[in-house]
Amino acid sequence: MVQTVVGLLHCRSVLSRTLLQQARRAAPLNLPHLRWLSSKEIMQPSAVDTQDFLLHDIKSSTDTTRVMQIIGAHYTIMNNRHIMQSLKSLFDLKKSGNCSMTKQQIINSPDFIKLCKRLKSQARGISLNDTIEALKVVSYVGVPANSTIVQILLQLVRHRINDLSLHQIIFLEFMMRNFERSPLVDALRIAFPLVFEAQLSLKMAYDDVTSLAELLQYACKKRLSDSSLNSIIESLEKLSEDINVKTAKSVVWSLCELKTPLPSHQALLTKCWDVLAQNIEECSYVEIEDLLTWMMKKISGKHTHFYHEGFADSCARYVVAKDCGFEEGTWVLRKLTRIGHINISLIDYIAEKIVNNPQILEECRTSSFFSVVSGMANAGYKPMGWNCIQEALMKNKTLIRKDKMELPWIRLALDFAVLDIFCPDLLQYIFEKEFLQQFLSREYSLLDHLQLLLLYQAVVTLYPTYSGVLPPQNIIDMVIAHNGDHMQNFPLQAAMEKGMGGTSYVWTRLLTKLGHFIDHLVVMRKGGYPVALNQIASNSALKTYVEDLLVPSDSQIILVLCMPASCYAINCQRLRSVPSLTLRTLEALGHSVVPVSVQHWMNLPDYEKIPYLMQNIKVKCESLDSNEAIVH
Repeated sequence: MVQTVVGLLHCRSVLSRTLLQQARRAAPLNLPHLRWLSSKEIMQPSAVDTQDFLLHDIKSSTDTTRVMQIIGAHYTIMNNRHIMQSLKSLFDLKKSGNCSMTKQQIINSPDFIKLCKRLKSQARGISLNDTIEALKVVSYVGVPANSTIVQILLQLVRHRINDLSLHQIIFLEFMMRNFERSPLVDALRIAFPLVFEAQLSLKMAYDDVTSLAELLQYACKKRLSDSSLNSIIESLEKLSEDINVKTAKSVVWSLCELKTPLPSHQALLTKCWDVLAQNIEECSYVEIEDLLTWMMKKISGKHTHFYHEGFADSCARYVVAKDCGFEEGTWVLRKLTRIGHINISLIDYIAEKIVNNPQILEECRTSSFFSVVSGMANAGYKPMGWNCIQEALMKNKTLIRKDKMELPWIRLALDFAVLDIFCPDLLQYIFEKEFLQQFLSREYSLLDHLQLLLLYQAVVTLYPTYSGVLPPQNIIDMVIAHNGDHMQNFPLQAAMEKGMGGTSYVWTRLLTKLGHFIDHLVVMRKGGYPVALNQIASNSALKTYVEDLLVPSDSQIILVLCMPASCYAINCQRLRSVPSLTLRTLEALGHSVVPVSVQHWMNLPDYEKIPYLMQNIKVKCESLDSNEAIVH
């Protein structure tokens, strides 16, 4: 028997070294009993401080090839600890790049197959944590979801699904997102959110803001009940002072996932935007662009409470302070413009880039070109170096080629008009029969057709020297015939009639011969006295035209336009490009216009509403009287 032990000492296997250590500590009379020791007893001595050489060799391996060699030599004696360490080492080495094998080579390796068989034979003896860890590794290296080993691991998860922590559920759901469908996979995907919600109140860490943010992300993605969402949100609100930038980003992204916003999340959302705005330098450019995109999408979906002025301004400030560059600046400008937010410092930054290198605008991407024009037009702002910028705009390759008919050319021409740019080639291109036929054949809304009408009005009134083609009159008449159909409510009407002295002093729902829609019209004599109007020059019962009204020669026509909130920048009372251009075209026809912010008017107390309207009309009359006096 001693010779047997000596023979074992000369073996190079890890087992031989372990047996030697056991033999040295054992009494001579006990040597025969060595042959009855199981691999588990040998490899996991409990009372004796014996080193596990096999475990040590697996841990210290620096390449997947070495791990495979150890598995191949010793898989028959590997216990649960060795199996799990082998899987962990394969995962860590592969992820860190210390791997000479591809994932396909790993899963096709005979040694890895042996490891999976060993795992299969001992699967019922491993803990729930190890089951999840094993599932993570085999799925990471590419073992198919319908393979035996993955199915066994999933079955073990299913049997202990109620023992899963909330974060284990989140991790398993994330890991299984790309699994091929099977009855078991489908059943688990259905069960996970149910178990999560059932155990939320019991297992939620109410004092851990990071954990709560992760739970909120899952709850929002899975559209859990309002009560579950509110429970997490309320817990986060109690820890609002502990919210850092990372948590704030996570919470904002989570709340953006909700299709139907909850009234309860407004305070938490505002707090997170505040944290991001105050610590914007901790974000990357990609992150602020993503967050702005989410804000833009939510506002476009009528969820205006997602707007945060401070964050929008901080994004612009970030681009300028970090000198992110022309293209990056235009992407942020584009999103701010879509939101309706105006930031002059960002426009100045982009303008400076163009003035220093005009070629950057001449050769930029189409999207950047449109962003620059729409951003400046929306603000009604011409930055320093405007002549240089305008020249570069006219040389832009997109504008010169005009090879993509689907681009928003009409909107570009409108933005140009706001900036006092009228490009004959572009107007000719838009008004030609081929473009108009394609434009009218598409499923555009009435608002799209109204943009064509406004461009026609702008060219006729603001660019009288234009000698190119104009849209056919039948197309213009068709759009005019439907202009105003979308207007059903006139919130100023009752107050105006009461303030003016009766219905005969206020005309509602009119048009100009060029097709402008007018909400209200009043006629004022000198001194600010209203004139009753009961006659029109035509007998048309369908439309009332401003030009057909019979007014005293010594009176003034005042047009009152209702301007909804969408007509103004979201962060200031500055008219956006389209309503601003509409006012200019009306004034070019010689009309006096009083734009009234409906949002501002609705926010006034009832007793202030009529005086507010009357004062605005009076100011316009006094302005006209003053101008007339200067002329005379």
